[in-house]
Amino acid sequence: MNLVVHIPHRDVEPESHALSLAQRAPTFTTEWPNMQRVNVAIFSSLPTGIDLAVQLIGAAIPIEGAWASVNVKPVSSLTKLWQRLDCYRGSLGVTNPKRYCQEKSVLFSTLVGCEHHLCPVPCQFICTPCMRMEQEGTTVSPANRFKVAAELAEIDWCPNLRLLTQEEERLGISSNPARLNPTSP
Repeated sequence: MNLVVHIPHRDVEPESHALSLAQRAPTFTTEWPNMQRVNVAIFSSLPTGIDLAVQLIGAAIPIEGAWASVNVKPVSSLTKLWQRLDCYRGSLGVTNPKRYCQEKSVLFSTLVGCEHHLCPVPCQFICTPCMRMEQEGTTVSPANRFKVAAELAEIDWCPNLRLLTQEEERLGISSNPARLNPTSP
């Protein structure tokens, strides 16, 4: 996974802290678009360096003009990216990342009132019932709804995310173990 963080250069406190973190990235460079200095931190082998990446994204959130991309796709919000990277980082510290994702997804579904609709793709950032409501009237085919939802949620880069293939969905196969065996621990 390739994460690139762009931080406009200014000599004020939040920017200097972010600059200090950016300079510790595996690759650090300075660019001059439109005659303005921009510091660029590149993490080309995440999860290597993920702790620093999460710190840097957090420090960059309040900086006007700061932005990031994951696998060349710009992300709409550094806050969203921070949440997703922090979740991914949490999954790296457990023996069963899929279960970690499933538990987060079930908790989120319960918090938003969807406890009777366990997501077939266990990710707290993809709420299938909400996605289905959002996609009513769109031209997104049911076979592509999870892929589109992952892209809309800006989580399609996550190595833990396993989207259903069209055939699995047609057959009713779920990547969420709780849907296959509701009594599993």
